[in-house]
Amino acid sequence: MTSTVQETCPRWCERDHATDDPPESRFHEQVLADFPAVVGHRPDLADPPVGLAEDVVVRRVRYFHAPQTWLVIEEAEDAARHLVLSLDAAAPLMSALQLVTRDGG
Repeated sequence: MTSTVQETCPRWCERDHATDDPPESRFHEQVLADFPAVVGHRPDLADPPVGLAEDVVVRRVRYFHAPQTWLVIEEAEDAARHLVLSLDAAAPLMSALQLVTRDGG
């Protein structure tokens, strides 16, 4: 947990903060997972471009002085596309992933 001029970090925050961080960089963050995945469009499911897998990162994020913590799933390098979920929305996603992995597809 890091204490900054702006606020005290939650215990899960792994991000280094500086007093001169610009406003867009004032957030708490924890990397939860990093794995290769195909990021594409639904038609790609018929013939997925497996060789084109990108690194995907799952992060917990909360901006300074904001009440909401988010689960963010995004490409590691070019974070132009994001899936942003509230913690309430993450619960049914977790259930769906558990069901698919338990059933083997």
